[in-house]
Amino acid sequence: MPIISRPYYAAKIYFSSYGIAWFDVDTFLKLLNFIESKKIVSTNEMDSFLKKNSQNPFAKTGKEGHYFARLLWHLGILVKSSGREYRISSYGQNLLTQMGEDTENRENVLRTIFKKWYPLIVFLRYIDHKGSASPKVISSELGGEMKHWTSILYQLGVLKRGNVAKPYNKFVVSSLFIPLSVDLGLIDKGNNKIRLTKDGERLIRDYVESSDIIRTMPGDYTIYAGIADVLYDAEEPVIVSPWINGTVERLITVIGSINKELSKIILVVRNTQKNKEVIRRISKTPSFDIEPRYYQNLHSKITTNYQGPSIESSANLLVTSLKRNYEIGTYYPRTPEELALAVEELISISKPLKTF
Repeated sequence: MPIISRPYYAAKIYFSSYGIAWFDVDTFLKLLNFIESKKIVSTNEMDSFLKKNSQNPFAKTGKEGHYFARLLWHLGILVKSSGREYRISSYGQNLLTQMGEDTENRENVLRTIFKKWYPLIVFLRYIDHKGSASPKVISSELGGEMKHWTSILYQLGVLKRGNVAKPYNKFVVSSLFIPLSVDLGLIDKGNNKIRLTKDGERLIRDYVESSDIIRTMPGDYTIYAGIADVLYDAEEPVIVSPWINGTVERLITVIGSINKELSKIILVVRNTQKNKEVIRRISKTPSFDIEPRYYQNLHSKITTNYQGPSIESSANLLVTSLKRNYEIGTYYPRTPEELALAVEELISISKPLKTF
């Protein structure tokens, strides 16, 4: 049984763990205290702090401040301030206050911080599925799954390179996931085998796969991955976007070569010359049909598979929106009836778009 089931989840793992290869609790707690004292902190300041104050040799590389800032952003501890600066979020401040008031409660607070971090959830799910596993087997099997999906994400233009096992390669499993899970009391180690503790089993049992609120910063293409995910195995998906360009053209072309079940795509856009030019080029793809429609006051951005997942977001299907902007969206593993109804209505009020 695969642990990583769809392109969206593979991208979520990749982007939310990017650059993080090691963990030790002492360094992490020192960094949190430093951030709390500063309130607003730059990646350069974090990097300098790690070099001076961590005993971990991996903290000396010169890029760790940037990577840990990204991690804390994904964990919700930090929010962007300006440039390379971050500030503590209200959620983060609340957790740090709890930790300061009760040092004996440290493990519970740390567990609260990481309990929704998806790369860790997948790591623990794998161990739960296996019962027990060695680090070598974990990196071989779970890392092998990640390689499979990163190759597909590379084809789809979500990643800049494919065939990547990270974050489940041998080094990261041994230097990040195992020490983190031990410090959180979620795994036991013995005879080179790793097993879940009762707390680890409870965490996995209580975790519910539901709709995701997605935030993306420049360089984080999770919304783009969600759009690709919806199209990945749909038969007749619907794409709604006021404006489209070569980005959606390339995506649809690649999807057509991967998804052999794809028979038709309904495209609802605004009636513009550029949109029509893109649709004309896409329509030359012989393996499936394109049904173009337009609604001139269109503002919604939705990609949906009525029988599968959907994503709605602030992002137009343009490279500037999907790869360079701050955007917010929601990914639904199963399309809600209300969203399906909204898409149905958009199709109903739209008109056929003549592109030739």
